[in-house]
Amino acid sequence: MNRRLLIIAFGIGIVVLGLLLYLSFFRSTTPPTNGNGNENTNAVLPNVNGSVNRPVGNTNGVLPNVNSRNTNAAANVNAGPDEVAKGGETTVQTLVTQNAYQTVVDAQGNLRYYDRATGQFYKLDANGNLVLLAGMKFPDAEAVTWSPSKNQVIVSFPDDSNLFYDFDTKKQATLPKEGEDFSFAPTSGQIAFKFNAQNPDDRYLVVSNADGTSIKPVESLGENGDKVQVNWSPNDQVIATFTPGLNATSQEVIFVGKNGENFKSTITEGRGFEGQWSPSGQYLVYSTYSADSNFNPMLHIVNGQGDTIGDDNRSLDLQTWSDKCTFAKSGSSLYCAVPNAGQLKTGSGIYREQAANVPDTFYRVDLQSGSVQKIAIPVGTDGSRQFSAVNLGLSPDGSTLYFTDASSGRVMSLNVQ
Repeated sequence: MNRRLLIIAFGIGIVVLGLLLYLSFFRSTTPPTNGNGNENTNAVLPNVNGSVNRPVGNTNGVLPNVNSRNTNAAANVNAGPDEVAKGGETTVQTLVTQNAYQTVVDAQGNLRYYDRATGQFYKLDANGNLVLLAGMKFPDAEAVTWSPSKNQVIVSFPDDSNLFYDFDTKKQATLPKEGEDFSFAPTSGQIAFKFNAQNPDDRYLVVSNADGTSIKPVESLGENGDKVQVNWSPNDQVIATFTPGLNATSQEVIFVGKNGENFKSTITEGRGFEGQWSPSGQYLVYSTYSADSNFNPMLHIVNGQGDTIGDDNRSLDLQTWSDKCTFAKSGSSLYCAVPNAGQLKTGSGIYREQAANVPDTFYRVDLQSGSVQKIAIPVGTDGSRQFSAVNLGLSPDGSTLYFTDASSGRVMSLNVQ
């Protein structure tokens, strides 16, 4: 009997010993959860540095990099916008916070603009210093035309008055109230404009000195003034374009010289011609709209000088307006702000106000090869993405693109190199 009890006790001891060994070495070490699979039910964050604070092979006292295990893909996700345009989201900096109108870049790389709130002109230099260009005010300006030197300006007002002002000499002059659509000569010493008299027989395209003296008629306008755009070419050959409609789908572009030259014309694909010259006058970039583009603007380019003027007329396959573009100093490339694809309402080429709140993406066009490259989706330092860019301009070294946000009047900069 005693022998049997000893055997039973021994067996029970073996079972107990086995259970203790199991609990000590094989039980799961998984921390308790809160019922949803989440650890740390007391809401105290675990010490992620607990394992690296131990002096294991770290004799120099510098903590190991706890992020060294992150993959490149994870790093890219958190990198944020690029500082230099590479085709994706790119940071744009605010240089002027509001009210800027008709911003231009002068030869020294300074920004010049008219402030709608103060009615005055300012210069923002490379060091961020804001300089008042003139003590006098030009309140409620309706239009501003800069000379190529950026030292002179013509200001037009709602009462049809027009004023010439030279920031260097402080000279001012009153221009004819009948004057419209002013454009400076390449030397800034002369201007061309439409003299829009009440009597159609007295309406002319004219040339004068920059201060309005020595007016000389060039071409009679009659009832066709709305078909003429005054735009003096940098090569001094053309002072305006006349664009009569040929049919419902095209216009003829007739180049008007200041001495009655008989230049070749070109035919557009679409209506609503608006043009801009390259720095040397070699090219004319223009936009038109047609049924093929859902009556939205489409960008084109054509030769603009010499015997080839009007030749090589081709589409650049960008839906934007020519005045939302700027040329590089060399004239070999073009930078454009293009309303985001699919967001332009049909007919925006006719009713441009429909595009007022459509954000832009920036593109670069190589005018030699014809290639088009997306370079930047602008993102503000505050995370804003709603930029409708006008008055584009490049710094003299070509590294920085400047533009004005049409809705806010903010002047922005974008690093493109």
